Amino acid sequence: MHCRGRLWLVVGIMALSPVLAVSAAQGAVGAGASSPVAPKTWHNSSDPEGSQSGLLRIGPAHVGPSTGPHIAGHSAPTETTNWSGYVATGAQFTGVSGTWVVPAVQPSDSTQASATWIGIDGFSNDSLIQTGTEQITSGGSTAYDAWYELIPAGPVSVGNVEPGDEMQDAISEVSPGLWSISIEDVTSRQSASEEVSYNTPGASAEWIEEAPSTSSGQVVPLANFGTVQFSNIGMTDSDPGAVTQNAVEMVDSDNNVIASPGPLADNAFTVTDSSSTPTPATTTTTASADPSSTTSGSSVTYSAAVTAAAGSPTGTVTFAVGSTVLCTTGGLVSGSGSCTATTAPVGTDTVTATYPGNATYAPSSGSVTLLVAAKTSTATTNGYWLVGSDGGIFTFGSAQFYGSTGNLALQRPVVGMTLTADRHGYWLVASDGGVFTFGDAGFFGSIPGLGIAPAGSPGSGKTLNAPIVGMVPSADGGGYFMVAADGGVFAFGDAKFEGSCPGIGACSGAAVSVMPDASGNGYWVVTATGHVYTFGDAAYFGAPGPQSTPITSAVRTSDGNGYWVLIANGTIDGFGDAANFGDPVNETGGPDPATAIFTTADGGGYWVSSATGEVYAYGDAPNDGGMTGTHLNGSIIAGVGF
Repeated sequence: MHCRGRLWLVVGIMALSPVLAVSAAQGAVGAGASSPVAPKTWHNSSDPEGSQSGLLRIGPAHVGPSTGPHIAGHSAPTETTNWSGYVATGAQFTGVSGTWVVPAVQPSDSTQASATWIGIDGFSNDSLIQTGTEQITSGGSTAYDAWYELIPAGPVSVGNVEPGDEMQDAISEVSPGLWSISIEDVTSRQSASEEVSYNTPGASAEWIEEAPSTSSGQVVPLANFGTVQFSNIGMTDSDPGAVTQNAVEMVDSDNNVIASPGPLADNAFTVTDSSSTPTPATTTTTASADPSSTTSGSSVTYSAAVTAAAGSPTGTVTFAVGSTVLCTTGGLVSGSGSCTATTAPVGTDTVTATYPGNATYAPSSGSVTLLVAAKTSTATTNGYWLVGSDGGIFTFGSAQFYGSTGNLALQRPVVGMTLTADRHGYWLVASDGGVFTFGDAGFFGSIPGLGIAPAGSPGSGKTLNAPIVGMVPSADGGGYFMVAADGGVFAFGDAKFEGSCPGIGACSGAAVSVMPDASGNGYWVVTATGHVYTFGDAAYFGAPGPQSTPITSAVRTSDGNGYWVLIANGTIDGFGDAANFGDPVNETGGPDPATAIFTTADGGGYWVSSATGEVYAYGDAPNDGGMTGTHLNGSIIAGVGF
């Protein structure tokens, strides 16, 4: 409870008045000379005459070195054993003001106190002129007082206040050595003001929550004040441009932070008692895997339910086998979430679901056993083709050779290759949009067949705005798409045109790849600068953004619910349900960049090829060789596989 009137507290054998001394920060040099004057009537106060507490004297505060930042957005703050708030330095200060709400402290049988105040000096010297409110609790009762103080004289009680009252206080220098102090309880409409004589250098201005001290200088245990909101803080100073606001936090004898200020914004901030921070609620995490046994590279859905005694925990859950992260759920809904991955290692896996917790709910984890069998070798059922810029075709594994343009004199270099649906043929495309068919690949048209000349051709006829850079089949293999460097898309056969970069006002960076979605009604365009653009009903799953080296290739997952993006240095970024099977990062790049990424038929793995034909296999993709060490008439620019 709290009470009005006088409350006498006992520390040792000393009787204390309702107002404890409010101390200055350590490092003081020279005290100010003061002539305290009794305040004017505190209207409607039970103590209209005020009182000067002669038994109490200021004791030096202990300012220690900062151990590290505790306030978001701030460097390491100053640490003291009695102050928490903000201190302005860097100029000469002749005025300070502020508004706060008197905090309701938690009652205590032992003597505890806190003081909320504004002042001039006391941070780097022994002078201090200040005014504020003080909260003292002892024997289960609490007293709340307004006061002012001119160090080294003791505090002067102005009158009682109530928790929740809004205070507006100000101190200003009227003339050298003469100061005006005004104290107003806006809620109860009580006020007092007075002019006092006091000499002080004005080296700092403060807005502070404090643990007061006894007359012997011993800091009284800090009362739990919860959170105090300072607002409308102001100051009068000689050089506004030189002023620095210093965050100050309060620590105990073990250097634990017991009160700290929040960020200063719009002339307002809060000070929070660390003991008022709630303890996160205990949680329990249970995990499951569907299916509970599988083969390497197959999809498994991991689910977690996080429960607490009250409410539904929020956040995410991450599934891992040892240090190998499998996947992370999206935001939990009613405490539950799931995600899918194909990367569980072979063996009897203990999959751990980890909930990291937050300010409201404590961390927890659970586990589930997953049996993963090795997948039967696919050496005889997988294969891939590499194509050079001269149209030379190189086959590996079960891939069959159906012809090439390696023995032809091409007008423009080959820039892309795509496979027919039954894998018994393929198309090649040159930078002028010329199409070459092999095996059972049908011819559905070409750019030259439309009467369009290569980019940069002289004359007034139709020309490409930019060279063709890639080619992919339509969803059913009954047509194909081409993409130009400017993001222009050209559809042939049953390939459905759904838009292009020029049609949306341009894309960022040169296009390097086009990928059809699974529906046949959309596609993605990927640019060298790491951007992904969607057209038709293709869903956006993310993009790597600008990189230090360019994007060179991209390929979608087998179900069309994700895609992999390849960077020249070998880095592979997966989006949507594209699993991370590994990459040749730092093994490629420079004179031998990674130029192509292509997947196995089941989407459980992929190959990466470099410009010299070095092949890297990941997931269930077998490595059946490459062109390393072989003289090439043209660098490897694309690859396809199954």
